Amino acid sequence: MGSPEHAVQSSQPRLRWVRSLVGVLLLPGVLLLSVDIAACGSTGAASSAGSNESPAGSSGGHISSSSSGAGANNAGPDATTVIATAGDEGGSSTDDGGAPSDDGGLASGDGGPSPGDAEPSSEGGVTCPTPGMSSTASAQGYLGDWAPGDYPSDFVDAGDYLTISGVSGQMGNARQYAVHVPSSYDGSTPVPAVFCLHGLGQTASLFCLDTGVAWPAKADQEGFVVIMPNGYMNSWNGGTCCGGAAQAGLDDVALVRAIFAEVGTHVNIDLGRVYATGLSNGGFLSYRLACEASDLFVAVAPSAGAIGTAAVSGGAIEITTGLTTDMATCAPTNKISVLDIHGTADPLVPYSTQAPSLALIQSSNGCSTTPAPATIVPSGGDTTCVSFAGCPTCPNIDVTGCSIADGGHCWFGSSDCGTGAGALGTAIVGNNSNFMQNTNAIWSFFSQLSR
Repeated sequence: MGSPEHAVQSSQPRLRWVRSLVGVLLLPGVLLLSVDIAACGSTGAASSAGSNESPAGSSGGHISSSSSGAGANNAGPDATTVIATAGDEGGSSTDDGGAPSDDGGLASGDGGPSPGDAEPSSEGGVTCPTPGMSSTASAQGYLGDWAPGDYPSDFVDAGDYLTISGVSGQMGNARQYAVHVPSSYDGSTPVPAVFCLHGLGQTASLFCLDTGVAWPAKADQEGFVVIMPNGYMNSWNGGTCCGGAAQAGLDDVALVRAIFAEVGTHVNIDLGRVYATGLSNGGFLSYRLACEASDLFVAVAPSAGAIGTAAVSGGAIEITTGLTTDMATCAPTNKISVLDIHGTADPLVPYSTQAPSLALIQSSNGCSTTPAPATIVPSGGDTTCVSFAGCPTCPNIDVTGCSIADGGHCWFGSSDCGTGAGALGTAIVGNNSNFMQNTNAIWSFFSQLSR
């Protein structure tokens, strides 16, 4: 395994995000999102088309049914991690891809051990299989050497990151991430893990540490690990969205699996409680993880995102000019829960993408097409949350859509909508909510769901 190193961060992510937001132009009948190419280091252009639609149905819910296709991606090879800085926020190119770990770490071929059938247990009168391996501490190569705190230790103060090399589908690039281990962690009890996925043009520190997002603070309150990767050129390949990562066809699902495998060698993570959430482009990747990594993730919670297939979002969203999505379909191999939060007046990712995205998940889970009031995430004020009835109970599955009336492209509850750009960011992305608090609602959802 590579030895730790430090370097100096020279980027200015907040200014980069402001410049990206300033590039948003609304034209009659067309939505054009122009990413700051020089700031992001991209060689491609960016554009998008699509118009907003009003919420469907008098109940405020936006749920309907459709069919899903087949196919999943389970890639994720051995990789090695060292400490480095953000650089261009996308990882610098490496000649040798980094030396592969010689200690095996977790079963890195699929991003860590996946729960398998073992002795049955009773859940609400139903006999359910229990995981064959319940935590990362049971895996060969487990070190368990991380204590509470940030990794790297100067992530918050200096914006440094760990890097991981040798991951397939990255064009030889080293990739970046940071981890926060909660203050209550003692290593003896497995803890949940949440991936925080930033939006287009952002970084992990800019989004995940935003005052109104604040996933590390929530982790300390509730006792879970937060894993915060950086996108390549400040973007993720979520299919139809977005930026340099999607244009290059990078395998960000393999990246997430590899990062989880590496973190799992250091922290005792509960394999039945692994989750992902993100804003915008990070919401697209959250959905892609539900579609292609449901063996690892129990639930995801995209905000202002959609499933990145051409059938769902190709006509409305194609932020990188000339992008042909490499995400053909969404067919999770395991049952998975989804909480989709979307503003009805989102100017960047149309609200009309929420219904078909949720319908694919509903269909794959075998839930009824009948809507019902949500039971985990409440409605109130401008927020209406509706779930599909008849979802499996072993494990407990929940598929919920929350619609924020007149809400924008926003991490609701953050004063700047999660942009990290203050009043300028809020002015561009639209209205906040008078009720929805994304971080609190999402953790409430995750905390009720496990395998």
